[in-house]
Amino acid sequence: MEKLVVHNDEFFAQVVAQLENGKRVTIPVKGVSMLPFIRGERDLVELTAPDRTQLKRDDIVLFRTHGRWIMHRILKIENGIATIQGDGVWRGKEVVPVNQIHGKAVTILRKGVSPRDPYRLGELRLVHAWQRLGGLRRYILAIYRRLFRIRITVEKANV
Repeated sequence: MEKLVVHNDEFFAQVVAQLENGKRVTIPVKGVSMLPFIRGERDLVELTAPDRTQLKRDDIVLFRTHGRWIMHRILKIENGIATIQGDGVWRGKEVVPVNQIHGKAVTILRKGVSPRDPYRLGELRLVHAWQRLGGLRRYILAIYRRLFRIRITVEKANV
């Protein structure tokens, strides 16, 4: 199958337009900033337009900051400003106005097919336990990424 490469700004302009028209949009995930709950190059995320007055802690949102499109989890919202951090990010946080949030994740499609509700109680308990690990997450993620790379290498070798 032929692959089409589209610049991020063009891609996300279309995503936002569809969301603003009331449609759900499913997008692929890249990167490691939402590990271990969402894996880049494997999972898909289904988005809806956010009701910005109803956004709250733990919502996974798509936003634009410093010229980049990012999907991370809300830590808190105060006075129309959201503090956001990726699950796989142990230190840095983004601070963005709520009006810069363009999408909210409603479903995670594991391996592109198996739907998971990112807001079910069991999932959120794991997220909160993960967040309480603080700086220890750095070391766990390093081990996790190394193990995951080994697994991918072995799978590719067997093809």
